[in-house]
Amino acid sequence: MESKNNQSALAIKYFLDNFPFDVVIGKKKPANKNEELAQKYLTLLTEVLDVFDRLIRYEKYFKSFLPLEKSGISETEAIEYHLRSYIQDFYILQERVRKITKTLIKDLPYYKNKDQKVIEAVLRHLFEQILKNLKNITSGLRREHVHDRSISELDLTSGKFLFSINSGEFPIPEGVKLEIDKIKKRYDEVVASMKEKYINQAIKNSANLTKIKEWFAARFIYAFSTLNGHKIVGLEINDDN
Repeated sequence: MESKNNQSALAIKYFLDNFPFDVVIGKKKPANKNEELAQKYLTLLTEVLDVFDRLIRYEKYFKSFLPLEKSGISETEAIEYHLRSYIQDFYILQERVRKITKTLIKDLPYYKNKDQKVIEAVLRHLFEQILKNLKNITSGLRREHVHDRSISELDLTSGKFLFSINSGEFPIPEGVKLEIDKIKKRYDEVVASMKEKYINQAIKNSANLTKIKEWFAARFIYAFSTLNGHKIVGLEINDDN
């Protein structure tokens, strides 16, 4: 799946170029069914692209969105939180792509387009390919080896435990002496290892997600613009799976 740059921007520009601005941004009521559908599908498309953009930014979350020491929340706990959110956002994206493609399929009879069956096939293929590619990424997040693993991996659990000892949150029985410096050093090692792992994973995924985003945007707006009898200069959909 090869990406073409700026196809998502071109998709948004299509609505602004071909329908009244106040209508598509929701400030004015649509004057007809075509405007009503344009308003609806710009909203749905924006929702899809927003989740793509959020997923693409997760490298920054793993790298920079970490708690202050005084918060009492460990970096490992924060990383686990980001990881859970990361995986959840993939499912949100999947459902939003499902919604926009299935909804347009339901609206196809309104347009009475001679290529309706072809466009329906394009939309179904579009969803299937997006689903396939997202599943490949989430499988990589959940299964790094041949065995299924919880997202609460050993390093995450170990890191939270070490933090609780180091912070005094975990009660140490009387008579037990611990080398706090060694515990802190090990905790720092675990945090550094986890951050490197998930930052690198997010960077790799972001590159793929950017390609998928542009691929999706080009093909969806091709289908929608065809239904409306429009052509878009600069749209690139020659390569496909």
